[in-house]
Amino acid sequence: MGTKAGKRHYAWTIVICCVLIYFTTSVVTVSLGNFVSPVVKDFGIQVRQLTLTNSIECAVMAVLYPVAGKVLNTKKLSIVVPSALFLMLLGMFLMGSYSSVYGFYVSGVMIGIGSAFTQYLAMPLIISMWFKKKTGTALGICVSCGNAFSILFNLISAQLIVRTGWRDAYHILALIPLVVALPYVATHLKSPAEAGCRPYGAEEAEREALAASGAGQTWGVTRKEAFRLPMLYFAWLVCLCYSVGSSVPNYIATFSTMELGTSVELGSIASSIYSVGSVCCGFLLGKINDRYGVKAGMTWGMVFMALGMGGLMLSIRNSALLIPSCFLTGFGGLNMYSVQAPLVARTVVGDRHYSEIWAVLMIGNSMIAALVYSPIGGIYDVTGSFAGAFILGMIMYTAALIFGVAALAMSKKYRNVHKSVFE
Repeated sequence: MGTKAGKRHYAWTIVICCVLIYFTTSVVTVSLGNFVSPVVKDFGIQVRQLTLTNSIECAVMAVLYPVAGKVLNTKKLSIVVPSALFLMLLGMFLMGSYSSVYGFYVSGVMIGIGSAFTQYLAMPLIISMWFKKKTGTALGICVSCGNAFSILFNLISAQLIVRTGWRDAYHILALIPLVVALPYVATHLKSPAEAGCRPYGAEEAEREALAASGAGQTWGVTRKEAFRLPMLYFAWLVCLCYSVGSSVPNYIATFSTMELGTSVELGSIASSIYSVGSVCCGFLLGKINDRYGVKAGMTWGMVFMALGMGGLMLSIRNSALLIPSCFLTGFGGLNMYSVQAPLVARTVVGDRHYSEIWAVLMIGNSMIAALVYSPIGGIYDVTGSFAGAFILGMIMYTAALIFGVAALAMSKKYRNVHKSVFE
């Protein structure tokens, strides 16, 4: 196979595969969500006993990231990724069959294993593998579609629970991607070597690198070198700040109902509007990174997080600001973690060993995300307001920009000093 399949480069077929992967993982993401209330009621347990499943998923996923990074780069993607997706769907399907909460913990382990090979680590690695140009655009498309699927399946799951009961809803939801997505992913997801073509934009990227430095070789530090360099830790701080800051908007529905006193329905709408903003942002954020660089992307996130979080604080006195503030928050929310963070890391450490380095960074990113969620809610418990949480979100995104600018400056200096190594 040449560089193109017909008139379209095979890399865009990979984007379709990644969109379908997000389609599948979005189904699994709603495995708690709307199910919490009916499951807790039927089992006669506390909410935290069931939501512990999510913490188990995150912990298992984090532990497996180094293994996943190596496997994704050395084994056939058409076997590894579909197998991981199947394991996740099996875990979700079994949730409809358990008679105690301990079964959910088993499914949590299964979903955590599968997630390590399919979600926050895998998507940036696969896109980076296939795109040397327009990386941000491709990743943004995939993430935006994932956000849209999450909205869709959140609505579908609610209807299925009401109409069929929560057990059958689990079974039906798990079967949808098994039929719709997995066959295509299993037959079309390949590495460039397996497809017999070069990544999208590889020739142009090499020409630009040659013109800029006289080097014909893609630059990048090894994992061992990276963890001895301050620039890596500054880039990691960017990722951690986004991990913490992007957790704050998850409390929008709770903020609406508990602090503003709105109905549950309006709280759900507010949360959905935030998700709609996230869908729109994914496409734009990727293009901004491709055209203007990662510094522009980080600035975008800081500005919209400040506008959104600031608006939510003002909505405490004027509830009319709630919906537009949620929409603005979406433009600076989760996409900064799922799109911007990997792009910053790749820019700082280079392409050559990026996958190995990103796999290690994701351990800390995931553990922080798991650990900070409850304390963010605790801000309301202590102060009686989410204003402190919103301020935290703004501080985190501002800090991410500061750390990011420093990391980029260090990376540029390192490349200039060690230019001969990459020639």
